[in-house]
Amino acid sequence: MTTMNALSKTLSDLHNRAAIEASAIVSRNGVLVTANAPKDASTFAAMAATMLGAAEITAEGLNRGVPDRMIVESRHGRLIVMGAGRKMLLATLIEPNTNLGMVLVELEKTIKSIVGIVEPFRASMN
Repeated sequence: MTTMNALSKTLSDLHNRAAIEASAIVSRNGVLVTANAPKDASTFAAMAATMLGAAEITAEGLNRGVPDRMIVESRHGRLIVMGAGRKMLLATLIEPNTNLGMVLVELEKTIKSIVGIVEPFRASMN
């Protein structure tokens, strides 16, 4: 299985396990790698990377360390963006009434899978 196929399967598995509306695996510089999203996935990817990058710079500038995740909430849903190793991030959209704790558990599992695919040596050391 190619890296792209493995990453696409990882997103598909996430959607099967959790109430996810849309998701994308994105490079840290905002390039879309793969997505399970109904609309403009490239813009979604670029904006998610920009937002997480700004949050990380802000938190580090305030001596708070690197954030585990960034969550943007509105009455229409939540956008959750999490780092997935040194090279990637995972961006997801969920409904506003979805159990956030359960989704975060599934996102953590998905991130481990992404790191295992993209950074296999690093993942084997954890």
